[in-house]
Amino acid sequence: MNVFILFPILFIIWGVIGVLFPRIWWYVGEGWKFKNAEPSSAALIMARIGGILALIVGYFLYNFIATSFVYYI
Repeated sequence: MNVFILFPILFIIWGVIGVLFPRIWWYVGEGWKFKNAEPSSAALIMARIGGILALIVGYFLYNFIATSFVYYI
């Protein structure tokens, strides 16, 4: 297995977390800095948008890496 394939997989995992669980994305990015803070609705929307962008980047990276490294036996 090519080591470079891990980067797009991480982007895809992070994107899924951002889309399905935006509070986790917010907490990892900003929430840990504050005590008893709750994310605003705008922050949650931006977390979902960031997750969608991470999914898109992961998809294109995966396709680029999968088609760029061809091994001949």
